[in-house]
Amino acid sequence: MTEQSFILTPNAEKLLKFWQVNDSVWVGKDLIEATGIKGVYPVIGSLVKYNLVEPVEPVTREFTTSKGIVITKDYKAYSLTDAGRAYKF
Repeated sequence: MTEQSFILTPNAEKLLKFWQVNDSVWVGKDLIEATGIKGVYPVIGSLVKYNLVEPVEPVTREFTTSKGIVITKDYKAYSLTDAGRAYKF
C-alpha cells in the first residue's frame, strides 16, 4: 500500500486497530461499549472520510423506551473497507 496522505488521531487508530481484529458490521453504540471511546461517532466519520470504513445497511433492533415500551429501531451500521483492512500502522 502507498504511503498515507493523512494522519489518524489516537482514537481513530484505536478504533481502526480494534476493527481490524474484530472485522464485522458494527453499530456506533456497540463500538462505544467495546472500545471505551465515548465520542466514537466523529471518529467513525473520519474513518469514513478516509475510505477506511463505509456505511452499510442499517441494523434493526428492539429498543425499550423509558416507559417500558418495546419498539424496533434502525441503527446506522458500518463495516471496514478493503483499505481499512489493509491499513498499516
